[in-house]
Amino acid sequence: MSAMPKKMMAGLGIGLAGGIVALGAMAYAWDGSLDSLTAVGINMLISILFFAVAGCFTKEAPVAGNSIAVISAVCFATIVLAFLCDTTMFWVILLLGVLAVAEIAVACCPTVVRWVDSARVA
Repeated sequence: MSAMPKKMMAGLGIGLAGGIVALGAMAYAWDGSLDSLTAVGINMLISILFFAVAGCFTKEAPVAGNSIAVISAVCFATIVLAFLCDTTMFWVILLLGVLAVAEIAVACCPTVVRWVDSARVA
């Protein structure tokens, strides 16, 4: 097995940063009422998906190489849902969208896909 590509570490960092930002957005959305549960839930889902993508960029990747791009795309689709439901501030949605697109770009890189497929524990 070769050394882990630098893009894997970039994907891990981007995923952790997106998860932390979404976690902050979730905490900001909570105002103590039941009306805020939709915003909290969507932001929690975005945070979980970012952390899941970050976990895919570790040494023992739990999924196949092409699956990382699919999980990243689902994360981006959830961000679009948050925009359509108007649950989060626009600048936070914009930042999370940029991070999700960067995750998709890293996940689609052929060297990352090959390395994950060769290093994955079956």
